[in-house]
Amino acid sequence: MSVEKNNTKQPVQSILPADAGDKDVWEIAEQKKIRAALSLSYSERFSIMMRLMRIDKMLSKAKITHKKAT
Repeated sequence: MSVEKNNTKQPVQSILPADAGDKDVWEIAEQKKIRAALSLSYSERFSIMMRLMRIDKMLSKAKITHKKAT
């Protein structure tokens, strides 16, 4: 069996928009996340918040135990 290698070089595309200027990559990603979160409806936001509250409640009641290895 031979594995063929794709040796064609593809140009690397920047993840920054052309008008980004001096903005940081992380700042742009944060702004995209904020825009996506604000586009959610109130019912979607409520459902996400309830899920997070359930996880928080479960983790706050968790007890860490340790058993010695035998």
